[in-house]
Amino acid sequence: MKTAIVTDSGSGLNKQQADALGIYYLPLQIIVNDNMYLDGVDIQVEQIYEMLKQGEMPTTSMPPMGIIEELFHKLKKDGYEDVIAIPLTSGLSSTSSVMHAVAKECELKLHIIETYSTCNIQCYLAKCAQQLVKQEVAAEEIVKRLQDSVAHSDTLIIPNDLQHLKRGGRLTPLAAALGGLLKIKPILKLDEGSQGKIDVFDKVRTMSKAMSKAVTTFQETKLDDAYTLTVLHSGSEEEGLKLKTLMEEAFPGMDLYFGLIGAVISCHTGLGCLGIQYIRKVKM
Repeated sequence: MKTAIVTDSGSGLNKQQADALGIYYLPLQIIVNDNMYLDGVDIQVEQIYEMLKQGEMPTTSMPPMGIIEELFHKLKKDGYEDVIAIPLTSGLSSTSSVMHAVAKECELKLHIIETYSTCNIQCYLAKCAQQLVKQEVAAEEIVKRLQDSVAHSDTLIIPNDLQHLKRGGRLTPLAAALGGLLKIKPILKLDEGSQGKIDVFDKVRTMSKAMSKAVTTFQETKLDDAYTLTVLHSGSEEEGLKLKTLMEEAFPGMDLYFGLIGAVISCHTGLGCLGIQYIRKVKM
């Protein structure tokens, strides 16, 4: 039976990268001054960073319904029976619920992986799923392995300020209430415990203390070589490299990915945001 792997641009992949991996791609929408762009198709992360520097306040939306329908009808026509989708967490986007409806219409067997997260956790799971498809592992077994890894994952976010997230409505009420407080550097969490919504984890006074607290928190989880780590930033490479160094010192020799927060997520975090993630490696 043929199995297709689908992800969206919350993964940080663009369409060209997804195509090269053999992963089917759904672009979320980015709206700037009434102009609509398809994330990873006709706008890239570096362009969003430039817009944010110029003071623009982009908004986002789920992938266009027509693109989801077109993809799923194509998968059905091409003989796929199972679709494993790894979208942006349902706590931040309605993409997964729409995919369910379209898959039912197309009579495709859809398996949604709820990541309770986004960015590199989402990307990592999609890549692993595609590798398992190439190994001819059954769809149900792939789903089980991905879900086992998600159960041992976490994301911590250190925004430069909360205004973008507050305006976008992706914060819990408690987290949003912090947006007006001065001299507070919140550490936010995005995981199963927060049901894929962005919630407050801790509050400190400086970025350096926030970095230290985030790394220490991961150390307390007793991570080992069975896990892979991520450090991300949105247009703040210097601070991102500082956080990367702290992570490398805390977890010597462990797999660590360093990169950018993707375009659609950066629209909500704003510039200067840092993030760290861990996930237990998928059984291959």
